[in-house]
Amino acid sequence: MKRTLLLLVLAALLASVPVSASTFAAMSDEQLVASSQAVIVGEIDQVHSFWNEDGTAILTEAVVHVDRVLAGSAPSLVTVRTFGGAVGDFRIEADGFPTFQAGNRTLLFLAASTDGTFRVTGYQLGQYRVRPDASGVPTAYPAMEHGVRLMFKDGTAAPAPKALPLEALANRIRQIAASRPTNPRVK
Repeated sequence: MKRTLLLLVLAALLASVPVSASTFAAMSDEQLVASSQAVIVGEIDQVHSFWNEDGTAILTEAVVHVDRVLAGSAPSLVTVRTFGGAVGDFRIEADGFPTFQAGNRTLLFLAASTDGTFRVTGYQLGQYRVRPDASGVPTAYPAMEHGVRLMFKDGTAAPAPKALPLEALANRIRQIAASRPTNPRVK
């Protein structure tokens, strides 16, 4: 009886403690731009999840209609692929990986993949959701989820990115891109 009670108390304590948090390397805006082929603003048209070829993981692709290219170059429609999603009764949730919803506006730092799709540079660090703030100003909100930590290379915690008016962030990205020497990865 005492053992059962002890196990129940222990189980209740463990259930109240977060199991884990995802940790990602912090990247500055300069590093995000340098590591990206393009930085775009657009609207997510379609989202589709599917099993990979081996049937061992679920991937999600989002087709994004590009309204503006802030740095680099991108076609008017880009397909962005990420890990995680849902197929039937199966769901893979990957903390810190980009998530997409059709109809949402987004700002994305993109790196080209060899298969013609793109991936988001820096995982969720390279993804912003664009929507009006309380006064109606289009604002870029970081997609970083709770439970996702950013760390500097020295192991110290990095601050989470902050929401900014879209035009302020767009101008910063353009300035960074204009001040960079020609980079073969950024076209």
